[in-house]
Amino acid sequence: MRCDICDNDEALPFKCRYCHGSFCGAHRLPPNHSCPFVDDYIKQPAREREYIERLQGKRGAPQERMVALLKNTVVLRFSRTELLHLLIGTALVTAVGMSFYGFRLRWDFLAIFISAFMLHELGHKFLAQAYRAWAEFRVLLYGAAITALSAIPFFPFKFIAPGAVFVSGELSARRQGKVSWIGPIINLVMGTGFLVTYLAINMSAYSAGVGAGFGLGLGSFAPQILLIGARFNAWIALFNLIPFMGLDGQQVFSWNKVVWAVTMAAAIGLFVGTDLASGGGILGSFRRRF
Repeated sequence: MRCDICDNDEALPFKCRYCHGSFCGAHRLPPNHSCPFVDDYIKQPAREREYIERLQGKRGAPQERMVALLKNTVVLRFSRTELLHLLIGTALVTAVGMSFYGFRLRWDFLAIFISAFMLHELGHKFLAQAYRAWAEFRVLLYGAAITALSAIPFFPFKFIAPGAVFVSGELSARRQGKVSWIGPIINLVMGTGFLVTYLAINMSAYSAGVGAGFGLGLGSFAPQILLIGARFNAWIALFNLIPFMGLDGQQVFSWNKVVWAVTMAAAIGLFVGTDLASGGGILGSFRRRF
């Protein structure tokens, strides 16, 4: 949607509650877009300023300021439209994840795929709102269509980007970069947690088995769902760090190339480590081809 004043294309425009027009961040206030009801706005600036200052934790008793600060930072605000788009995006990503395993309906598979996607997107939203910006998830038609095609089992490439969290507000390039960076970081933390847990269980059980005289090999003890969780999170992080196509990596690369390179290396390391822990199937296929 375009701003009624400067015609800039805004994914999440501000809507004036007086004239109900749609505007960008620079023209959102009534005086900045020559609102015909600007007198109504001018009559109550003190009350509105007090409300904003309370929301930002600058007015009121100490306990009120603390509550306002926590609410503004921690509480995630959703619209009905966003909830619908999150539901659609989650369904598409889950379908892609299930396509790897023959669409077997298992609660642990669903928990892995849903959490990997939802926590990634909510990480973007949480940090943007902590910076006092407006942030909402929206499904993108092109991304949703390619993600849906990726859910077909024989589709050669898996594309997981049904939408994005759009941020509207005056954020510096550094903060915008961090908002984009937090999503892949969440997936890296989750994936690393799954992989470390898998290896720790196997090492512990293997040591106990060897001490007791059992001849079981490493990898026979920990549940495979841990490897699935590590691999899926690694793939989401790796894919989203690609520095073009409007993915998270493009914003992170523009903000700080060293941060992008280190994070990308970590994502590649997690993906390779997960593959090796599961027997090196993907790396083996590359060796056979090349």
